[in-house]
Amino acid sequence: MGKDNYKKSVLPSGVTVCSEYISSAYSAVIGIFITVGSRDEDEKKAGISHFTEHSVFKGTKTRSEREISLAIESKGGYLNASTSREWTSLYVQVLPEEFDLAFDILADLVENPRFSEDGLEGERAIILQEIKMHNDSPEDLLFDYTFKSTFGEENPLSRLILGDVESIGSINRKDIVEFWNKSWTSKRIFVSAAGKVNHENLCDLVSKKIKGKESDNFKRESSSIRSRKIHIIPKSELNHKYVALSFPSFSYNHDLRFPLLVSGTILGSGMSSLLFQRLRQDLSYVYEVSTFSEFFSDTGIFGIYFSTDENKLRDALNATRDLLSSLDFTEEEVESSKERLRGNVVISLESCGNRMERNVKEEIYKGERSFVSDLLKKIEKVSMDEIRTTVELYLKPENFVLTVLGEDNNVSW
Repeated sequence: MGKDNYKKSVLPSGVTVCSEYISSAYSAVIGIFITVGSRDEDEKKAGISHFTEHSVFKGTKTRSEREISLAIESKGGYLNASTSREWTSLYVQVLPEEFDLAFDILADLVENPRFSEDGLEGERAIILQEIKMHNDSPEDLLFDYTFKSTFGEENPLSRLILGDVESIGSINRKDIVEFWNKSWTSKRIFVSAAGKVNHENLCDLVSKKIKGKESDNFKRESSSIRSRKIHIIPKSELNHKYVALSFPSFSYNHDLRFPLLVSGTILGSGMSSLLFQRLRQDLSYVYEVSTFSEFFSDTGIFGIYFSTDENKLRDALNATRDLLSSLDFTEEEVESSKERLRGNVVISLESCGNRMERNVKEEIYKGERSFVSDLLKKIEKVSMDEIRTTVELYLKPENFVLTVLGEDNNVSW
């Protein structure tokens, strides 16, 4: 956690490189993040970020699909990728002696994908299966609808990361190549590594292996938010009703981000939380209940999640409303929540992958990475006044929108 262990360079190509050397690590984790995600897509091509992420693994100009995975897995390493609303990432974890090879493969995926017609058709079929799996998961479906309820159907944050059957069916090779050329450009690429890493070696590798593509300066559009107060989605085959109460919250850099996290921890994090104690332990209305939050470049989302039997739905909503209406956190609750958050942060640092991702998120959203000690101080400095402001301005029942999956009748909130 020392200050000398973290280094950052912006290369002449425009690529940002950051690394954290961890002397106690047995491995190295490398991630390449491209700051394009589902919110940046053309609506008619929803899911193209995720489709592109899948497609680069179908083979490069120098390696077959199997050679890509075998090169890492045969050495005991791990290779994967993901797409979110604001970025696409490819990452690998390997032993230190395989670092150069691992980066070579990641760079190959970013720089030299083949995008063969056969490969794209195969991956289209896989993604269509993934969409069906996603739609079979009530929790996944609920959160899709929750984003639509919270931000509005037309807001880019409400777009499905996977896309839908229609949009995935319409995307062709020309679309993928054009999207990759336009979006996977130097200034949008961030390389982050943590563990047994050497920063100068990493910069040298990036300079040699990622030439990058130039583009106009990318500016993400912010869209107006039109929340939908109550959103009921019938789904007859479910045995439970799945519920989210949510509101648009704050960006990653907002002053009230930490007071909201502290408040959310008291309200719905773990078995000791107010919601768990009330809805499950006292009233037996739910099996699980929790709060959730996510912060983006210009806004965020905060919410409460639970599932319950049909005959308990209205009672559970009323009990939640009553709890929110009477919130008055004590200093003891606030201090306990802060201690818990600080503990969560420190424990998460045992993972090189968590450090790698935390560092790059800070660089993407803030342009600099704050030290862990500064982060812990920000949590510690959250005041009772800030907590009261958060409760009074945001954690009131009227600020939440209601999304229910599996309900046929009208539900009030």
